[in-house]
Amino acid sequence: MSRPRPAASSRAEAPPSLHWQIAWRHLRAGDRPPSWAWPAVGLALYLLVVGGGFVLYALYGFSPVEAGLPERVALDSSLVGLGFDPTTDLPPPAQAYFGVLGAITLLLGAGLLLGAVLSLVFTLLATVITVSVMLGCMALVVVLSLMTGLELELRDKILGQRAHIRVASADGRPFADYRDLAKAIADKPGILGASPYLQGEVMVRSGFQRQGGILLGIDPELHRSVSNLPDIMREGDYEFLSHPEKIPESEFGFEITPVEPPPAQADADTAKEGQGATALPHVTGAEGHVPEDKPQLVDDDPDEGWEDPEVEIPALRKKGALPPAKAEKPDVVKPMAVPTSPAAAIPTMPRSPFGVVSVGEEDEGWEDPEVEIGKLRAAGKLAPAKPEAAPEPEPAPEVETELETPTDKPLVDGLLIGAEKAKELAARTGDQVQLITPIGRMTPAGRIPGVMAVRIAGVFDADHYDYDRWLVYASLPVAQAFLRAGDRVTGLEVKVDDIEQLDVRKQEVQDAVDAAGRDDLLVQDWQELNRSLFSAMALEKIAVFVALLCVILVASFGILGSNLMSVIEKSKEIAILKTMGCTDSLIQRIFISEGLCLGILGGILGIATGIGLCGLLDRFGLPLSGSLQSFEQLPVAIDAFEVVLVGVSSLVIVWLSSLYPARIASRMRPVDALRQAER
Repeated sequence: MSRPRPAASSRAEAPPSLHWQIAWRHLRAGDRPPSWAWPAVGLALYLLVVGGGFVLYALYGFSPVEAGLPERVALDSSLVGLGFDPTTDLPPPAQAYFGVLGAITLLLGAGLLLGAVLSLVFTLLATVITVSVMLGCMALVVVLSLMTGLELELRDKILGQRAHIRVASADGRPFADYRDLAKAIADKPGILGASPYLQGEVMVRSGFQRQGGILLGIDPELHRSVSNLPDIMREGDYEFLSHPEKIPESEFGFEITPVEPPPAQADADTAKEGQGATALPHVTGAEGHVPEDKPQLVDDDPDEGWEDPEVEIPALRKKGALPPAKAEKPDVVKPMAVPTSPAAAIPTMPRSPFGVVSVGEEDEGWEDPEVEIGKLRAAGKLAPAKPEAAPEPEPAPEVETELETPTDKPLVDGLLIGAEKAKELAARTGDQVQLITPIGRMTPAGRIPGVMAVRIAGVFDADHYDYDRWLVYASLPVAQAFLRAGDRVTGLEVKVDDIEQLDVRKQEVQDAVDAAGRDDLLVQDWQELNRSLFSAMALEKIAVFVALLCVILVASFGILGSNLMSVIEKSKEIAILKTMGCTDSLIQRIFISEGLCLGILGGILGIATGIGLCGLLDRFGLPLSGSLQSFEQLPVAIDAFEVVLVGVSSLVIVWLSSLYPARIASRMRPVDALRQAER
């Protein structure tokens, strides 16, 4: 007895690409494209030609450049082979404005051309949905590439000037015995160098301004192996830090008035004795001259410097300083009369303490001290004269000799400052500045800050505001003496050969520290030192990614509405397909394929446009400095993983938005579909 044959399937299997063919047919515009499509294509081509002309005029300026105009943007020589000869001058402002206008015109023309071409192929609703998905993907690619480029540039700047690994005390205090440890770390495999540094906060004072800063004392030879500081010098030379005698003289020759200590007690007493606040300062001679300490002659005479006129006057007359003595006249004494009135009985005060002055003398009462003193001594009213001492020989007149001014100026140590600090201080290479620190000395007047005069040995440009604004470099011995740190350092900076092997290199540095028995030191890499900064950037990138996904989400709602309208409009075709034997899964795949077609096309166009814009931004940049003449190149880095993530995210959103309309179409019965089509 033979088995009955199984009945043949009433529905034949559809080819795998049938749902894609039907979906593509539903999205097509038909045999007659919109009437406005071709005029839009012509307008787009016109805008592209005009915008291209503006850009070429801005880049390669066909008009002659007048003398005295601002500097022109550096030009590329890529069109030299085409007959253009780009100069190294900068275009005038008019050409810069034309360049920006041309770029905007090119973007408008490209967008209009894309929309017109899509309208020739797809329906208007499908064109709008495709452009929406494209804009979302393009924005995601451009923004993520810019943020990735900014992160990589910031990392390169940090790792260029500061080392990859830092070895410092756990409590942040300076430590000693660092030389052997630095040598042991530098000998490890994969380590390019280890350099000690001393860090402290200071104030930098110039003749125009004073600003705070962070002083880093470094060993110039060792620091060269862990930093790119010698390569980013804009003025001066890195070698001047080790050889301050080679620092060139300042162009202005400006010197800062030194900070003078409070006046000593002797100076205060001198001021009290009559100089006053308006007295002129004493000339102390050349700089560095120490005045001679001459002893003062002390007089032991109990008379406190009184000189006997009887002895001194003859000596002065002998020298011719006084006129000779007059001849002595006999005294004429008139008889005293008896007073006849009460007024005459009142005694009168003699005019001279040495006796009554004779009336009628021609000198009007003048008495010769030489004669009168002799009389008084003869009468016993004055002490006898002291014997005249032998006259001291007159000292020879001093010959004034000019002070010898030293031909060699005292050596002043060098200092490296950033470009931003140089602008704030208005200082250039060779200028003299002062370093001021609160670590000073105690005096009776209080704590006096430490002040040291230095000269600008060079100006570096790290293209990082914090570094250019705050960091100042000096040689390690100078910083140790100025900060009174002794032979101690804040830490060691270590640079590795491969940043991708940072964990392995960090472990080798940790082994060297443990072998030296330095449990008080902590080993940290650049990621740990800048964890907060890069964590904030990562969170910002995630937030921007989620925000821009909303653009694609808005486009997905368009796909949802388009497919729902397609289900309603194509209900008759759905009923016919089901009557012909199409399964529910085939109907569902057709409507899902419609959404995926729009999503895939919009994603590919958006990613391609985004990559092209990133290339243009990397090549030409944007006018971010406030002037259309200065185009700053943006840090752009395209990450393949991020590009794939954008494409996959857009497809997932589009696929989810197509599920609901496809499910409704697959569950629709043929009778209900025909009845709905008749309505």
